[in-house]
Amino acid sequence: MWKKLALVGSVLAASLLGGAGGTSHAAPSYADLAAHWAPQIYQDVNADLDARADFISSFNYDGDYLPLNNWDNLHNYEQKAYVYYKVAETLTHYFIEYDLFHPRDDAYTRPLDAHENDLEGIIVVIRKDGSEYGKFHLMETMAHNQWYDYTNDPTITSGSDNVDGGVLFNGSHPKVFSQANGQSPSGGHGIKAYDGSSAPGGDGIVYDYTGTAEFPTNATGSYVHHYGYALLEWGDLWAKRHDSSIFSSWGTIRGDNYTSNSANAPWGWDDSDDGPALQGMNWSDPAHHVDVHLNGLGAFSHQYVHNPYYSHKIVLESVQSLEDRDPFGGKSDIYIKAYVNGQGQTDARFWKKNDAPKLQDYRIVFGANDAEFGPQFSDSYNAVYVAKPSNTNVEIHVYDSDGTSGDDDMGYVSAVVAPGTTASWVNAVTSNGQAKLTASVEAK
Repeated sequence: MWKKLALVGSVLAASLLGGAGGTSHAAPSYADLAAHWAPQIYQDVNADLDARADFISSFNYDGDYLPLNNWDNLHNYEQKAYVYYKVAETLTHYFIEYDLFHPRDDAYTRPLDAHENDLEGIIVVIRKDGSEYGKFHLMETMAHNQWYDYTNDPTITSGSDNVDGGVLFNGSHPKVFSQANGQSPSGGHGIKAYDGSSAPGGDGIVYDYTGTAEFPTNATGSYVHHYGYALLEWGDLWAKRHDSSIFSSWGTIRGDNYTSNSANAPWGWDDSDDGPALQGMNWSDPAHHVDVHLNGLGAFSHQYVHNPYYSHKIVLESVQSLEDRDPFGGKSDIYIKAYVNGQGQTDARFWKKNDAPKLQDYRIVFGANDAEFGPQFSDSYNAVYVAKPSNTNVEIHVYDSDGTSGDDDMGYVSAVVAPGTTASWVNAVTSNGQAKLTASVEAK
Protein backbone atom coordinates (compact mmCIF):
# COMPACT_ATOMS: atom_id res chain seq x y z
CA MET A 1 0.00 0.00 0.00
CA TRP A 2 1.35 3.39 -0.97
CA LYS A 3 2.40 5.33 2.12
CA LYS A 4 1.31 8.93 1.66
CA LEU A 5 2.67 10.89 4.59
CA ALA A 6 2.04 14.50 3.52
CA LEU A 7 4.57 15.75 6.06
CA VAL A 8 4.45 19.31 7.33
CA GLY A 9 7.69 20.70 8.74
CA SER A 10 6.60 22.06 12.10
CA VAL A 11 4.25 19.18 12.91
CA LEU A 12 6.85 16.63 11.90
CA ALA A 13 9.57 18.25 13.96
CA ALA A 14 7.33 18.29 17.02
CA SER A 15 6.38 14.63 16.56
CA LEU A 16 10.01 13.63 16.26
CA LEU A 17 10.95 15.41 19.46
CA GLY A 18 8.00 13.83 21.18
CA GLY A 19 9.27 10.42 20.08
CA ALA A 20 12.57 11.20 21.76
CA GLY A 21 10.95 11.87 25.11
CA GLY A 22 10.39 15.56 24.43
CA THR A 23 14.08 16.43 24.87
CA SER A 24 15.88 18.22 22.09
CA HIS A 25 19.51 19.23 21.68
CA ALA A 26 21.17 21.98 19.73
CA ALA A 27 22.00 20.59 16.32
CA PRO A 28 25.71 19.90 15.82
CA SER A 29 27.57 21.42 12.90
CA TYR A 30 27.69 19.27 9.79
CA ALA A 31 31.43 18.81 10.34
CA ASP A 32 30.81 17.56 13.89
CA LEU A 33 28.03 15.30 12.67
CA ALA A 34 30.31 13.80 10.01
CA ALA A 35 33.06 13.28 12.59
CA HIS A 36 30.69 11.56 15.01
CA TRP A 37 29.52 8.98 12.46
CA ALA A 38 32.78 8.72 10.47
CA PRO A 39 33.38 5.04 9.59
CA GLN A 40 36.13 2.83 10.92
CA ILE A 41 37.76 1.52 7.75
CA TYR A 42 39.21 -1.99 7.51
CA GLN A 43 41.48 -1.54 4.52
CA ASP A 44 42.81 -4.73 2.96
CA VAL A 45 46.19 -4.36 1.22
CA ASN A 46 47.91 -6.37 -1.49
CA ALA A 47 51.70 -6.27 -1.40
CA ASP A 48 51.85 -8.01 -4.80
CA LEU A 49 50.38 -4.91 -6.42
CA ASP A 50 52.05 -2.42 -4.02
CA ALA A 51 50.40 -1.94 -0.64
CA ARG A 52 50.74 1.84 -0.99
CA ALA A 53 48.23 1.70 -3.84
CA ASP A 54 45.66 0.60 -1.23
CA PHE A 55 46.27 3.56 1.09
CA ILE A 56 43.55 6.20 1.07
CA SER A 57 44.48 9.83 0.52
CA SER A 58 43.32 13.12 -0.98
CA PHE A 59 43.04 13.78 -4.70
CA ASN A 60 45.87 16.33 -4.42
CA TYR A 61 48.06 14.16 -2.17
CA ASP A 62 50.98 15.03 -4.47
CA GLY A 63 50.49 18.77 -4.15
CA ASP A 64 48.47 19.38 -7.32
CA TYR A 65 45.08 18.71 -8.91
CA LEU A 66 46.54 17.00 -11.97
CA PRO A 67 44.86 13.59 -12.28
CA LEU A 68 47.30 12.29 -14.92
CA ASN A 69 50.25 12.04 -12.51
CA ASN A 70 48.56 10.40 -9.53
CA TRP A 71 49.56 6.87 -10.55
CA ASP A 72 53.19 7.80 -11.16
CA ASN A 73 53.61 9.89 -8.00
CA LEU A 74 52.71 7.05 -5.63
CA HIS A 75 56.25 6.71 -4.23
CA ASN A 76 57.12 10.38 -4.52
CA TYR A 77 54.66 11.57 -1.87
CA GLU A 78 53.14 10.18 1.31
CA GLN A 79 49.52 9.07 1.03
CA LYS A 80 48.29 10.79 4.16
CA ALA A 81 44.86 9.51 5.08
CA TYR A 82 41.88 11.67 4.20
CA VAL A 83 38.21 10.85 3.59
CA TYR A 84 35.96 13.18 1.63
CA TYR A 85 32.51 13.90 3.04
CA LYS A 86 29.32 15.83 2.39
CA VAL A 87 26.08 16.19 4.38
CA ALA A 88 22.49 16.67 3.26
CA GLU A 89 19.61 17.15 5.69
CA THR A 90 15.86 16.68 5.33
CA LEU A 91 13.17 17.27 7.94
CA THR A 92 13.65 13.71 9.19
CA HIS A 93 17.19 12.56 8.34
CA TYR A 94 20.83 13.38 7.79
CA PHE A 95 22.55 11.80 4.80
CA ILE A 96 26.33 11.72 5.23
CA GLU A 97 28.37 10.56 2.27
CA TYR A 98 31.98 9.49 2.86
CA ASP A 99 34.20 8.86 -0.17
CA LEU A 100 37.57 7.09 -0.30
CA PHE A 101 40.12 8.11 -2.92
CA HIS A 102 43.01 5.90 -4.08
CA PRO A 103 45.59 7.08 -6.66
CA ARG A 104 45.61 3.63 -8.29
CA ASP A 105 43.01 0.97 -8.99
CA ASP A 106 45.35 -1.86 -9.92
CA ALA A 107 44.76 -5.41 -11.09
CA TYR A 108 46.51 -8.64 -12.04
CA THR A 109 44.74 -8.37 -15.39
CA ARG A 110 46.46 -5.23 -16.64
CA PRO A 111 45.46 -3.36 -18.68
CA LEU A 112 41.89 -4.66 -18.55
CA ASP A 113 40.91 -3.76 -14.97
CA ALA A 114 43.63 -1.28 -13.96
CA HIS A 115 43.25 2.48 -14.12
CA GLU A 116 44.48 5.70 -12.58
CA ASN A 117 42.46 7.25 -9.73
CA ASP A 118 39.63 5.54 -7.88
CA LEU A 119 36.69 6.63 -5.75
CA GLU A 120 34.28 4.43 -3.82
CA GLY A 121 31.81 5.58 -1.19
CA ILE A 122 29.56 5.14 1.82
CA ILE A 123 26.25 6.80 2.69
CA VAL A 124 25.32 6.78 6.37
CA VAL A 125 21.67 7.68 7.01
CA ILE A 126 20.83 9.10 10.44
CA ARG A 127 17.32 9.56 11.77
CA LYS A 128 16.73 12.84 13.62
CA ASP A 129 15.25 11.65 16.90
CA GLY A 130 15.83 14.72 19.10
CA SER A 131 19.18 13.51 20.41
CA GLU A 132 22.32 15.49 19.62
CA TYR A 133 23.64 13.31 16.79
CA GLY A 134 20.50 11.38 15.90
CA LYS A 135 20.12 7.62 15.57
CA PHE A 136 21.75 5.37 13.00
CA HIS A 137 19.16 4.15 10.51
CA LEU A 138 21.01 2.47 7.63
CA MET A 139 24.14 2.48 5.50
CA GLU A 140 24.81 2.08 1.78
CA THR A 141 28.19 1.30 0.25
CA MET A 142 29.51 1.46 -3.30
CA ALA A 143 31.57 -1.37 -4.79
CA HIS A 144 32.31 -1.36 -8.51
CA ASN A 145 29.13 0.48 -9.60
CA GLN A 146 26.86 -1.56 -7.34
CA TRP A 147 25.16 -0.24 -4.20
CA TYR A 148 24.91 -2.48 -1.13
CA ASP A 149 22.45 -1.79 1.70
CA TYR A 150 22.90 -2.52 5.40
CA THR A 151 20.78 -1.92 8.47
CA ASN A 152 20.15 -3.25 11.96
CA ASP A 153 16.49 -2.20 11.76
CA PRO A 154 14.30 -5.27 11.02
CA THR A 155 11.44 -3.10 9.75
CA ILE A 156 13.50 -1.99 6.74
CA THR A 157 13.01 -4.27 3.76
CA SER A 158 14.23 -4.53 0.20
CA GLY A 159 13.02 -2.11 -2.46
CA SER A 160 14.82 -1.89 -5.78
CA ASP A 161 17.90 -3.15 -3.89
CA ASN A 162 18.22 -5.93 -1.35
CA VAL A 163 19.11 -5.56 2.31
CA ASP A 164 22.58 -7.13 2.34
CA GLY A 165 23.15 -7.46 6.09
CA GLY A 166 23.75 -5.63 9.34
CA VAL A 167 26.33 -3.17 10.60
CA LEU A 168 29.03 -3.54 13.26
CA PHE A 169 30.15 -0.48 15.22
CA ASN A 170 33.11 0.87 17.12
CA GLY A 171 31.27 3.30 19.38
CA SER A 172 29.36 5.57 16.99
CA HIS A 173 31.52 4.59 14.00
CA PRO A 174 30.13 2.00 11.58
CA LYS A 175 32.75 -0.52 10.46
CA VAL A 176 33.37 -0.86 6.74
CA PHE A 177 35.66 -3.06 4.67
CA SER A 178 37.60 -1.71 1.67
CA GLN A 179 38.82 -4.26 -0.82
CA ALA A 180 42.49 -4.44 -1.84
CA ASN A 181 43.71 -4.15 -5.39
CA GLY A 182 43.57 -7.44 -7.26
CA GLN A 183 40.68 -8.98 -5.35
CA SER A 184 37.79 -10.47 -7.27
CA PRO A 185 36.51 -8.74 -9.30
CA SER A 186 40.03 -7.94 -10.36
CA GLY A 187 39.90 -4.22 -9.61
CA GLY A 188 40.06 -2.97 -6.06
CA HIS A 189 38.64 -0.80 -3.31
CA GLY A 190 34.98 -1.75 -3.40
CA ILE A 191 33.38 -1.04 -0.01
CA LYS A 192 31.03 -3.25 1.98
CA ALA A 193 30.05 -3.54 5.63
CA TYR A 194 32.84 -5.13 7.67
CA ASP A 195 31.84 -8.60 8.89
CA GLY A 196 34.48 -9.11 11.57
CA SER A 197 36.66 -11.49 9.55
CA SER A 198 40.44 -11.45 9.17
CA ALA A 199 42.11 -9.56 6.36
CA PRO A 200 42.17 -11.52 3.09
CA GLY A 201 45.75 -12.66 2.52
CA GLY A 202 46.63 -11.90 6.14
CA ASP A 203 47.53 -8.23 5.72
CA GLY A 204 45.40 -5.15 6.23
CA ILE A 205 45.29 -1.92 8.22
CA VAL A 206 42.58 -0.01 10.08
CA TYR A 207 41.83 3.66 9.60
CA ASP A 208 40.19 5.40 12.56
CA TYR A 209 38.77 8.89 12.47
CA THR A 210 41.06 11.01 14.68
CA GLY A 211 41.11 14.32 12.81
CA THR A 212 44.80 13.79 11.99
CA ALA A 213 45.84 12.49 8.57
CA GLU A 214 48.52 9.85 9.07
CA PHE A 215 50.64 7.95 6.56
CA PRO A 216 50.74 4.18 7.22
CA THR A 217 54.25 2.86 7.78
CA ASN A 218 53.48 -0.80 8.44
CA ALA A 219 50.79 -2.79 6.63
CA THR A 220 51.75 -6.26 7.83
CA GLY A 221 49.43 -8.40 9.93
CA SER A 222 45.68 -8.72 9.91
CA TYR A 223 44.37 -5.31 10.97
CA VAL A 224 47.10 -5.00 13.61
CA HIS A 225 48.15 -1.45 12.77
CA HIS A 226 45.79 1.50 13.17
CA TYR A 227 46.21 4.93 11.57
CA GLY A 228 44.24 8.13 11.92
CA TYR A 229 42.43 9.94 9.15
CA ALA A 230 40.99 13.41 8.73
CA LEU A 231 37.87 14.54 6.90
CA LEU A 232 37.79 16.82 3.86
CA GLU A 233 34.53 18.46 2.83
CA TRP A 234 33.82 17.96 -0.89
CA GLY A 235 33.35 21.65 -1.68
CA ASP A 236 36.82 22.19 -3.14
CA LEU A 237 36.58 19.42 -5.78
CA TRP A 238 32.87 20.01 -6.46
CA ALA A 239 33.77 23.61 -7.33
CA LYS A 240 36.14 22.22 -9.99
CA ARG A 241 33.49 19.95 -11.56
CA HIS A 242 33.62 21.77 -14.91
CA ASP A 243 37.43 21.78 -15.06
CA SER A 244 38.40 19.87 -18.19
CA SER A 245 41.96 19.36 -16.95
CA ILE A 246 40.52 17.17 -14.17
CA PHE A 247 37.44 15.67 -15.85
CA SER A 248 37.38 14.12 -19.31
CA SER A 249 33.57 14.29 -19.36
CA TRP A 250 30.85 14.99 -16.82
CA GLY A 251 31.77 13.16 -13.60
CA THR A 252 34.59 11.13 -15.20
CA ILE A 253 38.12 11.78 -13.90
CA ARG A 254 41.00 11.84 -16.33
CA GLY A 255 43.57 9.04 -16.16
CA ASP A 256 46.13 7.75 -18.63
CA ASN A 257 47.57 4.62 -17.03
CA TYR A 258 46.23 1.37 -18.50
CA THR A 259 42.46 1.89 -19.02
CA SER A 260 42.06 5.62 -19.63
CA ASN A 261 39.45 7.89 -18.02
CA SER A 262 37.85 5.10 -15.99
CA ALA A 263 37.34 6.67 -12.54
CA ASN A 264 34.11 8.44 -11.68
CA ALA A 265 33.35 11.11 -9.13
CA PRO A 266 30.26 10.42 -6.98
CA TRP A 267 28.08 12.60 -9.21
CA GLY A 268 28.98 10.25 -12.07
CA TRP A 269 28.08 6.99 -10.31
CA ASP A 270 25.25 4.88 -11.69
CA ASP A 271 24.17 1.43 -10.54
CA SER A 272 22.46 0.23 -13.71
CA ASP A 273 20.00 -2.16 -12.01
CA ASP A 274 18.85 -0.21 -8.94
CA GLY A 275 15.55 1.12 -10.25
CA PRO A 276 14.70 4.80 -10.70
CA ALA A 277 17.72 6.10 -8.76
CA LEU A 278 19.50 7.56 -11.75
CA GLN A 279 23.07 8.65 -12.33
CA GLY A 280 24.47 10.76 -9.50
CA MET A 281 21.28 10.89 -7.43
CA ASN A 282 23.22 9.44 -4.49
CA TRP A 283 25.03 12.78 -4.62
CA SER A 284 22.31 15.25 -5.53
CA ASP A 285 19.18 13.65 -4.05
CA PRO A 286 20.11 11.08 -1.38
CA ALA A 287 16.58 10.96 0.04
CA HIS A 288 15.21 9.82 -3.31
CA HIS A 289 18.16 7.46 -3.79
CA VAL A 290 17.56 5.70 -0.45
CA ASP A 291 13.78 5.71 -0.79
CA VAL A 292 14.04 3.89 -4.11
CA HIS A 293 16.44 1.29 -2.73
CA LEU A 294 14.60 0.38 0.49
CA ASN A 295 11.11 0.07 1.96
CA GLY A 296 9.84 0.26 5.54
CA LEU A 297 11.68 3.52 6.24
CA GLY A 298 8.95 5.00 8.43
CA ALA A 299 8.62 8.79 8.59
CA PHE A 300 10.92 9.82 5.76
CA SER A 301 10.80 13.34 4.35
CA HIS A 302 12.10 14.51 0.98
CA GLN A 303 11.97 18.17 2.02
CA TYR A 304 15.57 19.34 2.30
CA VAL A 305 16.83 21.64 5.03
CA HIS A 306 20.34 21.57 3.55
CA ASN A 307 21.42 20.19 0.17
CA PRO A 308 24.11 22.22 -1.62
CA TYR A 309 25.27 19.55 -4.07
CA TYR A 310 22.89 19.68 -7.00
CA SER A 311 22.62 21.61 -10.24
CA HIS A 312 18.89 21.45 -11.05
CA LYS A 313 15.75 20.92 -8.98
CA ILE A 314 12.97 19.59 -11.22
CA VAL A 315 9.40 19.92 -9.93
CA LEU A 316 6.63 18.19 -11.89
CA GLU A 317 3.26 19.61 -10.85
CA SER A 318 0.59 18.42 -13.30
CA VAL A 319 -0.06 17.18 -16.81
CA GLN A 320 -2.97 16.59 -19.14
CA SER A 321 -3.36 14.84 -22.46
CA LEU A 322 -4.67 16.80 -25.43
CA GLU A 323 -4.48 13.90 -27.89
CA ASP A 324 -5.34 10.19 -27.93
CA ARG A 325 -2.06 8.67 -29.09
CA ASP A 326 -2.53 4.96 -28.38
CA PRO A 327 -2.90 2.76 -31.50
CA PHE A 328 -6.35 2.90 -33.10
CA GLY A 329 -7.21 6.12 -31.28
CA GLY A 330 -7.09 4.78 -27.71
CA LYS A 331 -6.45 7.05 -24.73
CA SER A 332 -2.83 7.95 -24.10
CA ASP A 333 -0.82 6.29 -21.32
CA ILE A 334 1.02 9.43 -20.23
CA TYR A 335 4.26 9.90 -18.33
CA ILE A 336 6.88 12.64 -18.10
CA LYS A 337 10.55 12.43 -18.93
CA ALA A 338 12.66 15.38 -17.91
CA TYR A 339 16.03 15.70 -19.63
CA VAL A 340 19.02 17.73 -18.45
CA ASN A 341 21.99 17.91 -20.82
CA GLY A 342 20.36 15.16 -22.90
CA GLN A 343 20.05 12.66 -20.02
CA GLY A 344 16.68 11.51 -18.71
CA GLN A 345 16.01 12.31 -15.04
CA THR A 346 12.43 11.03 -14.64
CA ASP A 347 10.44 8.39 -16.50
CA ALA A 348 7.38 6.13 -16.26
CA ARG A 349 8.75 4.52 -13.10
CA PHE A 350 8.28 7.83 -11.24
CA TRP A 351 4.72 8.57 -12.41
CA LYS A 352 2.38 7.34 -15.12
CA LYS A 353 -1.35 7.40 -15.89
CA ASN A 354 -2.79 4.78 -18.18
CA ASP A 355 -5.79 5.57 -20.40
CA ALA A 356 -5.74 9.26 -19.54
CA PRO A 357 -8.83 11.05 -20.92
CA LYS A 358 -8.17 14.20 -22.88
CA LEU A 359 -8.36 17.52 -20.98
CA GLN A 360 -8.24 15.88 -17.55
CA ASP A 361 -5.56 17.40 -15.31
CA TYR A 362 -3.47 14.98 -13.21
CA ARG A 363 -1.42 16.07 -10.23
CA ILE A 364 2.00 14.43 -10.17
CA VAL A 365 2.96 12.44 -7.08
CA PHE A 366 5.78 9.94 -7.48
CA GLY A 367 4.59 6.37 -7.09
CA ALA A 368 0.92 7.30 -7.62
CA ASN A 369 -1.59 6.28 -10.30
CA ASP A 370 0.08 3.70 -12.57
CA ALA A 371 3.74 4.47 -11.85
CA GLU A 372 5.86 1.53 -12.94
CA PHE A 373 7.80 1.64 -9.67
CA GLY A 374 4.81 2.51 -7.48
CA PRO A 375 3.44 2.34 -4.99
CA GLN A 376 6.79 2.14 -3.13
CA PHE A 377 7.79 5.65 -2.08
CA SER A 378 7.72 6.67 1.59
CA ASP A 379 6.62 10.26 1.12
CA SER A 380 4.33 12.37 -1.04
CA TYR A 381 6.71 14.28 -3.32
CA ASN A 382 7.12 15.38 -6.92
CA ALA A 383 10.63 16.85 -7.16
CA VAL A 384 14.04 15.43 -7.98
CA TYR A 385 17.44 17.03 -7.56
CA VAL A 386 20.07 16.22 -10.18
CA ALA A 387 23.75 16.96 -10.73
CA LYS A 388 24.48 17.86 -14.34
CA PRO A 389 26.55 20.51 -16.13
CA SER A 390 25.47 24.11 -15.62
CA ASN A 391 23.94 26.23 -18.38
CA THR A 392 22.76 23.22 -20.37
CA ASN A 393 19.40 22.63 -21.98
CA VAL A 394 16.47 21.26 -19.99
CA GLU A 395 13.59 19.59 -21.85
CA ILE A 396 10.49 18.19 -20.16
CA HIS A 397 8.67 15.78 -22.48
CA VAL A 398 5.26 14.14 -22.19
CA TYR A 399 5.14 10.65 -23.68
CA ASP A 400 2.46 8.12 -24.48
CA SER A 401 3.73 4.70 -23.48
CA ASP A 402 3.22 2.08 -26.17
CA GLY A 403 5.31 -0.71 -24.65
CA THR A 404 7.29 -2.69 -27.21
CA SER A 405 6.05 -0.64 -30.18
CA GLY A 406 7.88 2.50 -29.03
CA ASP A 407 6.63 5.52 -27.12
CA ASP A 408 4.97 8.50 -28.77
CA ASP A 409 6.39 11.93 -28.03
CA MET A 410 3.55 14.28 -27.09
CA GLY A 411 5.79 17.33 -27.14
CA TYR A 412 7.96 19.21 -24.69
CA VAL A 413 8.81 22.49 -23.02
CA SER A 414 12.44 23.60 -22.79
CA ALA A 415 14.85 26.23 -21.50
CA VAL A 416 18.48 26.79 -20.67
CA VAL A 417 18.22 27.61 -16.96
CA ALA A 418 21.17 29.67 -15.72
CA PRO A 419 22.44 29.12 -12.17
CA GLY A 420 20.46 31.18 -9.69
CA THR A 421 17.35 31.31 -11.89
CA THR A 422 14.12 29.33 -12.25
CA ALA A 423 12.12 28.45 -15.35
CA SER A 424 8.40 27.82 -14.84
CA TRP A 425 5.64 26.56 -17.11
CA VAL A 426 1.98 26.83 -16.04
CA ASN A 427 -0.48 24.84 -18.16
CA ALA A 428 1.99 25.25 -21.00
CA VAL A 429 1.06 23.60 -24.27
CA THR A 430 3.89 21.33 -25.41
CA SER A 431 5.81 21.85 -28.63
CA ASN A 432 3.49 19.73 -30.82
CA GLY A 433 0.27 20.72 -29.04
CA GLN A 434 -0.54 17.24 -27.71
CA ALA A 435 -0.24 17.87 -23.95
CA LYS A 436 -0.25 20.56 -21.27
CA LEU A 437 2.30 20.70 -18.49
CA THR A 438 2.90 22.57 -15.25
CA ALA A 439 6.47 22.28 -14.01
CA SER A 440 9.51 24.24 -12.90
CA VAL A 441 13.28 23.90 -12.96
CA GLU A 442 15.49 25.74 -10.49
CA ALA A 443 19.20 25.88 -11.31
CA LYS A 444 21.76 26.24 -8.55
